[in-house]
Amino acid sequence: MAIPVLRSLTLKQAIHAVLAAFVIGLTITAAEFAWTASRERTVALAQVADAVALVEGPAASAAWLIDAELAGQVLQGIVRANAAWAEIRLGDGTLLARRERPPRPASLLERAATALLFIDRPVVTHDLTTPASAPKVADSPRIGTLIVGIDTGRAASGFLAYVSAALVAGTLRNLLIGLAMAAVFHRLLTRPLLQIGRAVARIDPEKPYGQPLAVPRGHADDELGFVIARFNHTLTLLEREHDELRRLATRCPLTGLANRALLLDRLDHAIELANRAREPDAGRLAVLYVDLDRFKRVNDSLGHGVGDLLLCRVAERLGASVRRCDTVGRLGGDEFLVVLERVADRDEAAMVAQRLLDGLSSLREVGEHRVHLTASIGVAVHPLQGSGEAPDSIGLMRMADSAMQAAKTAGGDRFVFYTRDMTDRAETRLRLESGLREAVAARAFELVYQPKIEAASGRLTGFEALIRWRHEGAAISPADFIPVAEDTGLIIEIGRWVLEEACRTATRWALDHGPVPVAVNVSARQLADPGFARLVEQVLQRHGTPPHLLELEITETVIMKDVRHHLPTLNRLRALGVRIAIDDFGTGYSSLAYLRQLPVDVLKIDRSFVNDLPHAPDIASTVIALAQRLLLSTVAEGVETAEQRHWLAEAGCDCLQGFLISRPLAAEAAEAMVMTAFARNEALPLTA
Repeated sequence: MAIPVLRSLTLKQAIHAVLAAFVIGLTITAAEFAWTASRERTVALAQVADAVALVEGPAASAAWLIDAELAGQVLQGIVRANAAWAEIRLGDGTLLARRERPPRPASLLERAATALLFIDRPVVTHDLTTPASAPKVADSPRIGTLIVGIDTGRAASGFLAYVSAALVAGTLRNLLIGLAMAAVFHRLLTRPLLQIGRAVARIDPEKPYGQPLAVPRGHADDELGFVIARFNHTLTLLEREHDELRRLATRCPLTGLANRALLLDRLDHAIELANRAREPDAGRLAVLYVDLDRFKRVNDSLGHGVGDLLLCRVAERLGASVRRCDTVGRLGGDEFLVVLERVADRDEAAMVAQRLLDGLSSLREVGEHRVHLTASIGVAVHPLQGSGEAPDSIGLMRMADSAMQAAKTAGGDRFVFYTRDMTDRAETRLRLESGLREAVAARAFELVYQPKIEAASGRLTGFEALIRWRHEGAAISPADFIPVAEDTGLIIEIGRWVLEEACRTATRWALDHGPVPVAVNVSARQLADPGFARLVEQVLQRHGTPPHLLELEITETVIMKDVRHHLPTLNRLRALGVRIAIDDFGTGYSSLAYLRQLPVDVLKIDRSFVNDLPHAPDIASTVIALAQRLLLSTVAEGVETAEQRHWLAEAGCDCLQGFLISRPLAAEAAEAMVMTAFARNEALPLTA
């Protein structure tokens, strides 16, 4: 960028140098003028004194003789010499003679110079004594006085001539000194600075660190050399900081792998190369979405330090399992992405995916801890065979993610290739989740109640409250939206609403008709919440519900997943007087030792075992016998045939539930059944 002349440092420097030279020069000249003025005054007085000494004799004779004519001649000579006026006075002060030079007009400068040189209008006074040839008298020898006035105008004119010459010479001298100073400054400072500025302007902003500034000749050991050295040192430090920032911006700080930003950049580049390839197979690429199975359990049991170390070991295994041209990155948490460029076909991508699984499963030790590690891998290949889709990097990652979710749903420790229906399912799930959030906010659910009866007598023993939801005019099965609610955490809010509604209904029925227990399903997230028992207590108190009218159904898998963790919550619930049932009993892996410790009231026989009746009764009869030994009640779910009902009643099952008895009823229909049962005395009386 060119600098305007009027703003250039050279011009500013020259102006300041000249001004400095003039200030200094004028100060010196002023001192010289003062000294010259003093000298001129002294010279003028000395000249008059010399003239007076020359005419002293004739002036004394004229005063002795009282000769006015002779005195006038003497005074006229003095005036012509260098005096403005002169006079001789006798001893008694009488004027003998006086002569004056005719005054001439004086300019303003001359008057100023006169005032400067002769402020007091000086005169020379000389006493005249009796001449040597005259006879001596007894009294004083002084016979008169010669008084001479200085010609200040002549002295001022000479002083002005000197001042004028000195000012002209001084001005030229100061100007030359200033210009010389400016030239020296330009050579030593301005020109090197301009060279440095041009060198800085030539630095490439994209790669500034490989272009250190050169030190101008002759300035290696002065201040400019120091400035350039510091500038180059700063460039070096900036290069290091830039490399570190670039690493932080593109690399995972824990594992050193590419982060999401770099992965997307590499994936965009790979997709572009694949799209430009003439042969489809030559330009095929694969994206592998890797998610560790049950990694949270490692963090929770062994600590985050071991978890971080495990992630680093996983990063090493993944990097060692692919080629140099491939990219391995960490998306966050325990999720990784592998971009395979130039894969021949799906078989090659499958081979790499299996190699990744084998490498991770062989990781047995992390620090001092033994681990068993598996992963779920989703594979998306671009371009898709037989598909007109041309996804971008985000879309390709989403496809691989959908495939990974399918692998995880299938049990993990496997890889799954992406298919179109996975995207459809993912989009359906997103719409379902969005609608579910709106439903939670609007409380757009309803409860239906499925009755339970005594197997022997057929009398009503209670209801199970089941949630229903209609979305966009269609009924959504709980099997579809409950898992979504579990994954998103919405089940906590939904479960609270179900608990409130069930207790409100049980209280109203008890007040209007008679006590009928209502069972509510409890999810894993609810049971794991430390405040769940307190919530149940608050809901019971808020609605005035007798605790024995509330039954909490918890699946066997949920309870047995972490018995020691859930046991305090179950004990607090039991202490409230709430009944506890194990739902789907027999489908999990129950420990009989734990079963004896659990505060359980009811075992519910899973419908899968009821469906086998009466032809395969082994498991159902075992559950009934176990419950009788442990003094627990039994409820058979999914009873749909008279043969099943008869067998269960004969086997000693306490209660039945299923379509044979009744489908789930709306609240009004269920209340009508309660009212009828109490009117006919067909409901089992309960006591607290």
